[in-house]
Amino acid sequence: MNTPPYPVMLNLGGRPCLVVGDGREAEPKVRELEAAGARVTWLRRPWQPGDLAGYFLAIAADDDRSHNAAIHAEALRCNVLFNALDDPPHCQFYFPSVHRQGDLVIAVSTNGKCPALAVRIKERLAAQYGPEYAKFLTLAASLRQKIAAAFPQFETRKRVWYALVDAIRLERTQTHA
Repeated sequence: MNTPPYPVMLNLGGRPCLVVGDGREAEPKVRELEAAGARVTWLRRPWQPGDLAGYFLAIAADDDRSHNAAIHAEALRCNVLFNALDDPPHCQFYFPSVHRQGDLVIAVSTNGKCPALAVRIKERLAAQYGPEYAKFLTLAASLRQKIAAAFPQFETRKRVWYALVDAIRLERTQTHA
């Protein structure tokens, strides 16, 4: 990737996604895609030209990387988002290291340069953002429409939200640490 990637949270609900290969990371990627609501096909046989037709996203998850360049080229032709695990030159996107607490999602990426660093940074952040943040987000979601109705001007509403977030002190307890 020559240009810096654009960070985004991608809604895969109902989207057709393909995992090619049977490497050590294939099954976890299948599970992650399914958890995100994707319609997943897991091709455990070697890739063949034409396999990407009709897919929104594809992942090469085989320990044998010999087909990655060809799969990547087909993905570009077919407008399929593509990632070849642990092969950054053949990726259109990278998988960040992710920490989830309810609706709070913290994703850390090194753009494929050093995934171990992303994992360590994510672990440090995870120690700071525990279940209390998920609870706060549930409360914030319940207030969202009320605040929007009470403060119809965007800039005013923005100030109210920041004041609310800044006023609340979420503390980790020993049971969460």
